[in-house]
Amino acid sequence: MGSCYFYLEFLLAWHSLLIDIGFANPAVFALDYTLVPDASYPTQMLETLQGYRHVLEVAGDASRVCVAGDSAGGTLILSLLLQLGSEARNLQQNRVSKDLQRGLSGPSSLALRVPRMAALISPWVKLKSNLHYPSMVDYLNRQTLWKYAHEYAGTAMLNRQPASPGSCVDEKLWGAASPERGYMVVFSEQEVFAPDIADFVNRRVRNGIETRALRFDGGLHAWPVASLFLSSMANRRLQGLRWLVGQISELSDTKLAGREGGSAESLRLDQVDSHGLAR
Repeated sequence: MGSCYFYLEFLLAWHSLLIDIGFANPAVFALDYTLVPDASYPTQMLETLQGYRHVLEVAGDASRVCVAGDSAGGTLILSLLLQLGSEARNLQQNRVSKDLQRGLSGPSSLALRVPRMAALISPWVKLKSNLHYPSMVDYLNRQTLWKYAHEYAGTAMLNRQPASPGSCVDEKLWGAASPERGYMVVFSEQEVFAPDIADFVNRRVRNGIETRALRFDGGLHAWPVASLFLSSMANRRLQGLRWLVGQISELSDTKLAGREGGSAESLRLDQVDSHGLAR
């Protein structure tokens, strides 16, 4: 939307709901990353990595962190996770030679653990996909999106991870990259990205990654954000956020954390939680 300042009301509402549900001192960090055409990939991913490093320095432990993003922000979150997973896997496979190559030069992204969980709102999973739906109601247009995707990633990275996270079909890498308690995903039935997001959810579940999803019947792109401005009913403006906060609370409970990241909720797309579109 152009700036993290656009999301201020949304983030303040999220913060307030976290307090209401029982978190004593929640903190929200919003990354104001460089937009295209001022810069292109990998600038934004490196800025995301730098922001994540800062969050870990403040939080002290990755198990206290939930990363989140909507639309292209969801792309950057998934790109970040794939990068962390790739580097962690490489470190595990070749720890000694990596240390020698880097001259034991101190902390790097290799030292960063994946977060406890990730919240994704209408994530742009694959930059250019035939699964993108030519919706008649969404405010996004797939041809325009593909143009933006090319401007961001260029020909070389348009269909390659980590720039295009959905292009990664290495399930072992996804296993290494996925957060300790997996993903919370919110999307709308008729948005351009809906089939691609559904495919992402199903793939993670099939491969044992804990994944929870909420799909709004009908709906537009990034509805939990848009509903703050568009919904005419006050009790529905926060319905997407309330669901996310409930999931965060449950997944933050250490008493529930006995499962490793390889387990998942049993759901198919037709079993995803579904809510009627707020009006």
